[in-house]
Parts: sequence; C-alpha cells; structure tokens
Amino acid sequence: MDHSRVVQVPFHPTILILAGVFGLLMAFFLSGGIIGRFATVLLQVWVIKYCYVIVERLADGAAEPPVMDADMLSPFELRPWIQLVWIFGGLWLAKLLDGGAGDILAIVVIALFPATVAILAMGAPAWHILNPASHFRVIRDLGAYYFALLAALVALGWTSWFAYEKLWGFIGTTLGVWSEVAFFSLMGAVVFLRRNQLGYEPSRSPERTAAREEMERLKLRARMVDDVFQLVRIGKHVDATAPLARWLQDTEADHVTKDAYYVAEQALRWEAPLALNPIGSTLIRHLMRYGQPDAALAVFEILRGKAPSFTMDSAADLRALADFAESQGHEDLARSMRLETPVIHPSK
Repeated sequence: MDHSRVVQVPFHPTILILAGVFGLLMAFFLSGGIIGRFATVLLQVWVIKYCYVIVERLADGAAEPPVMDADMLSPFELRPWIQLVWIFGGLWLAKLLDGGAGDILAIVVIALFPATVAILAMGAPAWHILNPASHFRVIRDLGAYYFALLAALVALGWTSWFAYEKLWGFIGTTLGVWSEVAFFSLMGAVVFLRRNQLGYEPSRSPERTAAREEMERLKLRARMVDDVFQLVRIGKHVDATAPLARWLQDTEADHVTKDAYYVAEQALRWEAPLALNPIGSTLIRHLMRYGQPDAALAVFEILRGKAPSFTMDSAADLRALADFAESQGHEDLARSMRLETPVIHPSK
C-alpha cells in the first residue's frame, strides 16, 4: 500500500455506499424520539465496529476496505463501547471540570484518540488505553504520521460536527458517517505504513511476499543443485554445468553472488575433484559477466583453498580474473594464475 492508496481509501465505493446507507437510517431514526435515538446509538456502535474492521484489514495489508457482513453487526464487540466511553466520557468529564483544567483534559482526550485506536486495533488489552507508556510508544513509532492523523481528526471531526448540526437530515448524517469511517481507514493505512516501527506483523506485506518468493526460489535452486549433483555422480561433469548455466542466466543480479557461493560450497562437499573445474569455471564466468569480479575472485579462492588443483577452463577468463586479482593487491595469486594452463573439457 503506497501513500496515494492511503488517500484513495476513504473514497472507495464500499465506504461511500456504507455511509449512504447508514446515513439514511440515522436520519430516519433521529426523528423517532427516544426509541429512535437509542436505535441511532446502536447504529453508531455498528459503524465504529466496522471502523475497527477497516483498521484491522488495512493494517493487515489489504488494498481495499471490507464489505460489511452480518458478523460486523453484533453489539457485543467491546472496542466500539470502549472508544465511545473514551471520547464522550472524557469530554463529559472535561465539561464537568470546566475552566482551564477541563480544556486541558479535552485536548488530551482528543490528542490521544488516534493512539487509543491504534492500541485497540493492534490487539492490545483494553486497559492499555489508560497506560501513558502505551500512548507514548504509539506516538513515537508513528512519528510525523501521528500529527498528520491529528490534523485529519480535527478536519474530519469538524466536518462531522458541521454535518450533524448544520446540514439537512440525510446529507448531514451521511457526511458524518463518512467522516468517521474515513478517519479510521486512514488510521489503518498509517498503521500498515509504520508496521515495522510499531512492531506489527501483518499477514500481507511486501516483506512477507518477498519472503515467500525467496523461499520458493530457494526450493527451485535446491532442485537445480540436485540435478547438477546427479550428473556429477555419474561422471558427466561437463553436462552438469548446463542446468547451472541456465540457472545463473535467469537469476537476477542481486541473487547471483549468494547463489554462486552456495553452489561452490555444495560442490566442495561432493568430493568430486574432477567436477570442480567445470563447475567453478561456470560460476566465475557468469559472475564476471554480471560485473561482479570481486565475487568471482572470492569463489576462485574458496575453491582453490580446498582444492589446490582447481583452475579454469578458459584462458581469457583466467587472464581477466588474474588482472583483477592484481588490481586488488593479490600479486602472488595473479602471478600463479597467469602461469596456469586452463583445463579444456571436450564436449560430450
């Protein structure tokens, strides 16, 4: 989820339709006396419960808000009630205090509102919203995003108040519901963007996707190495370089070095000295072509260190590697490489 998606989420058709439906219902029930107002409170609880589902889904890496279903209509979810108590109870207490103390309390309640949402949405126990240390950690980890959320809260809060108080029925309640859902959607998106700082591990994220892709790549690499080993085992040392060369040609440059080290280490464990020259030459040749002569020299030294008879099967590649070794201060190694005769393996 990128920053542009964060801004787009509140205008997703799912949220717009939900705001319209609940706005219409609230406008109807608000004109129904005490029973209607009770029904409106129940609708508000459902909206906040849906808001928490939005925070969870977006924080979990979903690209779009969820569609409301029957599971989201239960009035027994604690978090909406806790959130209502926090905001309305805090403001009510601030009004009772009156004066400067009341104003300070009202500011604190509003300023900590995004932190309480994040704490509850990430699964922390409810009492953590009363823990100043929990608030501090959330504010610190969200960084500048927290102040952006406060700005959005003020803007959307004013919009919601203006909508409920100044606009006609359905339009006012719809805009008010949209303002609530829009803030929570922004909250979920920001939690996802700051997941590493918050220590939150979503089930869907670029990191998890990359980890799954790397795991699959390593499985394919292991299969390729097994193919190479099977050919080495029956003495087809030159043929064994074919699957290795195909793998290296198709591998991204970022993975070539670690793959080359891995194959070199595996080849040394096979105790097949005659296979080292063609396999090592294939590794070094591709590393040189990828513009990684330092890795190529490292592979040469790894193989030479365990197998003193190791050399390459191409005079041009051997000279190029010797020149690079000399430029890196390995004069003795470069001198010995220039005195070697490449091992020519006839094709089979």
